[in-house]
Amino acid sequence: MASRRPETIAKREKEQARREKRERKQAKKDARALGELPATTEDAGELDEPAELPVTDAPAEQPAPEAP
Repeated sequence: MASRRPETIAKREKEQARREKRERKQAKKDARALGELPATTEDAGELDEPAELPVTDAPAEQPAPEAP
């Protein structure tokens, strides 16, 4: 029987999001190969969908505290 711990649920959601992103990316590559989409974003002009920003799990860098 599957575990119902919150950590497990969060992990499954992250894996599913990564899988869906890979599938969208592959579909986009396939469409470009078939000539349905422009080869670059410069050729695209205005697209219906905004470009996705990269998502990182790394925390933002904190400035070092100054010594008195």
